[in-house]
Amino acid sequence: MSSPSLKNAWLIAIILFLFQSLHNADIYVISVVFPQVLDEFQITYVYGGALITATTVLSVVLFPVWGYLFDRYSRRLLISVAGVIWGFTTWLNTLPRSFLGFFVTRILTGIDNTPPSGIESLISDYFPPKKRGKPLGLIGATGATGALIGTIVGVVIGYAYGWRYLFLITGGLGILMAVIVYLAVKDVPRGSSEPELSGLKIREELYKIRFRDIFVLVKKPSMLFISLQGLFGVFPWMTLQTWVFTYMLRERMFSETMALFAMLIWLITMVFGNFAGGAIGDALFSRTVRGRAIVGAVVVFLSALTIYITLSWPVEDVAGFTVLGTVTSFILPMAGPNVVASIMDTVQPEVRSSAASLLSIFESAGSSTAPLIAGYLADLYGLGFGMMYISTSTWIVCGVLFTVLAVVIPRDISELRWMMRERADQLKGGDTI
Repeated sequence: MSSPSLKNAWLIAIILFLFQSLHNADIYVISVVFPQVLDEFQITYVYGGALITATTVLSVVLFPVWGYLFDRYSRRLLISVAGVIWGFTTWLNTLPRSFLGFFVTRILTGIDNTPPSGIESLISDYFPPKKRGKPLGLIGATGATGALIGTIVGVVIGYAYGWRYLFLITGGLGILMAVIVYLAVKDVPRGSSEPELSGLKIREELYKIRFRDIFVLVKKPSMLFISLQGLFGVFPWMTLQTWVFTYMLRERMFSETMALFAMLIWLITMVFGNFAGGAIGDALFSRTVRGRAIVGAVVVFLSALTIYITLSWPVEDVAGFTVLGTVTSFILPMAGPNVVASIMDTVQPEVRSSAASLLSIFESAGSSTAPLIAGYLADLYGLGFGMMYISTSTWIVCGVLFTVLAVVIPRDISELRWMMRERADQLKGGDTI
């Protein structure tokens, strides 16, 4: 890919970063205003956790559908459609005055929670293999930037004007971003960034997923261990995303301003952690194909240790808790870009959205229950214990799975490179024209 093309690729990556950041902000804001929701509808932590779990379950059901569509049709168009759905379902969620109505309409917001698979697939076709970690790290950082934006607007708008007014604003951003993506982002042929296909003309419709390709994914050893670590790896993220703000307010006795300040520091730090994780993964991948898996293993073991220390820190030491939270926030997201990049390193271009969706299914199948489990433990022992128990135990399991991944991934990477060389020979010979 030439330098101007790489610059254009980064522009596209930034636009998609903004889209997904604001989308994640819309998803996250309910965590910031959860105290309002709990009080208005007179519900316990368990019902609050069930609300998030039910929304996630709907997303899981739709993951393979969205993944297949992204691998077969225009990714730009489908991302834009997801933005429109995001806007209208969030607006709809402001209407009910009973918890049942709120519960049902909130579940509908899970319909559009699948653009990441299409975004990651599109990014992989703009950037060559050894340069994907950083842009995928940027996309991975949208969880942190979304939470950052969600925290700011949640506190500034939600606590000043109420959660309904807040949802009207975040829903409107969905419509706006849908228009921007449709006008500014261009689709590129699947596989166009692969080194073996460099300089060859590829028709945009040449490589599309076939239904039977979906079943081939589960036979890859790398996808098995990537998916299994995803099953456990997002437990902590969903738990922390749902409950950490409420934890600081109710168990650490932070004021809303103090909690906002701590969240701002941590979320900004997470953005740098995502990008650093992608950069380190790129550097190690250039030296050994096991590099990304090695980074993942080290990161999740460190994450288990640092989250345990942070949540165990004395309540009265606010400064120490904030500093430890900052260190933890830098470490936690570093594995993410390497997980996604490993998928792109092992599967052919036309099934990458489906592969990412498969990972999301495993992630959400486990993590959809995390807020509910944490809510149950919180009712019994407190939020701090619930978050600590779930986070440390699941990240230790992830560390073991990443270690196994480092052993099995070279073979799958070699098979993909062989397939790309075969396609290049076909294109040069005119067999596919």
